[in-house]
Amino acid sequence: MARPANERNEPTLRPGWFVAVVLKLGTAPRRCYAGQIQAVDDQGLRLTLVDWVVGSATSWDLFIPRASLESALVAASEHDLRQFGPMVGKWQAAMDPEQAKEASGT
Repeated sequence: MARPANERNEPTLRPGWFVAVVLKLGTAPRRCYAGQIQAVDDQGLRLTLVDWVVGSATSWDLFIPRASLESALVAASEHDLRQFGPMVGKWQAAMDPEQAKEASGT
């Protein structure tokens, strides 16, 4: 039987993985961001934000202090990235309804 990830000493977040993060209120203009992790350390993480027109992480980088991170939807190396985009849309709509309304233009 496989041991849970936390017992295998695997990192929670790793450079190269894609994440959709929810930030504590007041951290940034929006509460939800999606991107590819570029770096993780004790201070926080740096994401290259997803450009949804292109469909990949090609936009600006965003640094998120560890203390400002509330939660994250993680696409690790074993996940199918083709499903990440649709999941992020649902995640953002559930976690930040105002942001979802702005994105849809309603």
